[in-house]
Amino acid sequence: MNIHPVLVKALFCLVLITTNVAGQVVAGTRPIITSKGEAIFPVQVQGRLVILLKALGEPSWSPQEIERMMDPVFSYLRAFTGHQYERTLAALQRGDKYRPMIRKQLKKHKLPRALEALPMAESAFRYDARSNQGAYGLWQFMPASAKRYKLQVNSHLDERADPLRATEAALQYLTDIQKKFGHISILLSIAAYNAGEGRMQKIIGKSGISHKARAYSRVVRFLPKETRGYVPEFLAAALILKNPDFFGFPLSNKQKHRYVQIAQAQSLNKLINLSSVSLNTLQQLNPELGKRSNTPTNNFILRLPHKAALQLNKRLPASLVWQPATHPIDLTPQIKAKTSLVYTVRTGNHLGGIADIFNVGIKELRNWNRIEANQIKAGQRLVIHIQNPLMRKFYRIQSGDILGLIAQKLGISIEHLMFINGLDNPRRLKVGSRLFYYAQQA
Repeated sequence: MNIHPVLVKALFCLVLITTNVAGQVVAGTRPIITSKGEAIFPVQVQGRLVILLKALGEPSWSPQEIERMMDPVFSYLRAFTGHQYERTLAALQRGDKYRPMIRKQLKKHKLPRALEALPMAESAFRYDARSNQGAYGLWQFMPASAKRYKLQVNSHLDERADPLRATEAALQYLTDIQKKFGHISILLSIAAYNAGEGRMQKIIGKSGISHKARAYSRVVRFLPKETRGYVPEFLAAALILKNPDFFGFPLSNKQKHRYVQIAQAQSLNKLINLSSVSLNTLQQLNPELGKRSNTPTNNFILRLPHKAALQLNKRLPASLVWQPATHPIDLTPQIKAKTSLVYTVRTGNHLGGIADIFNVGIKELRNWNRIEANQIKAGQRLVIHIQNPLMRKFYRIQSGDILGLIAQKLGISIEHLMFINGLDNPRRLKVGSRLFYYAQQA
């Protein structure tokens, strides 16, 4: 019997999470299904969470405490990879521009690198994000806190939108918070960034915690509801930033672009002339510019082709080139295919499975068909560019046929037949109906 490797992996993980050490069956959690169609169970995330907490400088947590934290973290991961997939992918694309600069500042302040995920939780890496309460910028400073950390906020200038200045101020704020709460738990510092220092002081006093290990898990029940959700949201964001591909986000291995930090606001015409790129390229690589005629803030970070970035850095005083923190998404891949075909999506199909069937990249599929997220629907027609010419063929089911023998006769896999035809049960074959498949032309 042929069983798909992903199904084997999912079944194995299901056994792990639904049986305890005494062999008793316990309540399981349904897996996350990524854009590649792969199943991720809590047991696969738990080890990554332990490593992340250690990297943050947290003391050792008990298995029970880890399990309690896993519930909300896994819920946020489910949202980020599910109905919020498009928003999360956009945040990853934006974050790749800012993270090299943020990492440099984290190192300067001697703070853990994993804190680079805070702006993802705060603003989805949007320099112009604004909350209903008046918080603004990458790090969501309120006006009073901004002025406290020497960011100008007035009718003429709002430095909360300045990526570098806001990052410097936010990390100084985190450093100050760490001096108060870090000896107990860095997660309390992160919670204080959301709830406020004064409120956190009162909560710690109410809980009776001082220097005890694993203090966050003992304080969490006293936190306001929003902050109880904020910390696991940050942890989920940090896990995705650490390994986007594992969670189904299609990142490229090609580093064709660099990021240039423009110290002073400049006109786009000047930047175009100095970098020798077109306005269309500049706007395509930096969609947040919209129809602006100049960069919106000081220290704005532009995404440019590699050579153009280096050229601009040489010609523009006080600019700074950043290398991507991770492999960026290739927005404009070149198509080098001999032929194309049109594939009609069937019930049960997913984008990653279609990419596997035709041996193409998921990011290419998205770009060829202008798919903004990984969501596709039955009946949708997808254009696929392939190297080897394939032809859509069909087989008429006869009495006594079983799927394994049909696959063997046609020289293709059962998985291919099931996926292309949207079958969920290989035994349900109707005599006289057609099975479609793709094969090389005779």
